[in-house]
Amino acid sequence: MARRFVLTDFLYAHRGLWSGRATPENTMAAFNAAAQLGLGMEFDIRPASDGKPVVFHDDTLERMAGHPDRIEDLAVSALREVVIAGEHGLPSFSDLLASWPQELPLLTEMKIDGRTDPAAFGRRTGDILSAYPGLAAAMSFSEAAVRALPSDLMRGQLIPPIHSIGAVEFGEILQRALSDGIDYAAINIADVADIRKRVPEDYPVVCWTVRSLDEVRAAVHENVAIIFEHLDPALVSAYAMP
Repeated sequence: MARRFVLTDFLYAHRGLWSGRATPENTMAAFNAAAQLGLGMEFDIRPASDGKPVVFHDDTLERMAGHPDRIEDLAVSALREVVIAGEHGLPSFSDLLASWPQELPLLTEMKIDGRTDPAAFGRRTGDILSAYPGLAAAMSFSEAAVRALPSDLMRGQLIPPIHSIGAVEFGEILQRALSDGIDYAAINIADVADIRKRVPEDYPVVCWTVRSLDEVRAAVHENVAIIFEHLDPALVSAYAMP
């Protein structure tokens, strides 16, 4: 079983430590860049046509590879042949887990859309992480996917920002997570200012996506872990880590 960890003990690179064509998001180049600096990492998985998870954010290949195929319509073997930014392959979940340092934590976001069955994909993800000996958690905006994960795996509930769903729905999702024993909440940095009024003082929270030092300071003030991008990791660490 993937091992638990304290969220605030690490910083998390959003989709790996990526920057343009040299290290595109959610590629082994971006993952290796994060690992070399001792960072944790957030990344996205979604099912290929056979249900096996691949590491990719979008539902189609259009933005990253320039053609409109849907991820869910292609097998893992075909997706491994996809080239991103001219030279980077599309990794499977297994590829990432096999290469990632087990003492650095992974925040695995399950993307649920299209024909994806939330509970089935949650179970598939849970099975894979149950066999992984490193530090790892899984999370999703889908409550059904999160509840389908094994309870002994570290589970997180992603919650859309208040400006998109309203304060009432935000609070209801958060309260269900607390009631159901979900291990942590993952919230937008815009909602960090009052999160400690909504959860117990010691309840773990991680915020996404931090892109300025002012946002780093806001997260640190509320004792919230940080998923960041396009910031100097050393600078973020100087502000955020004890």
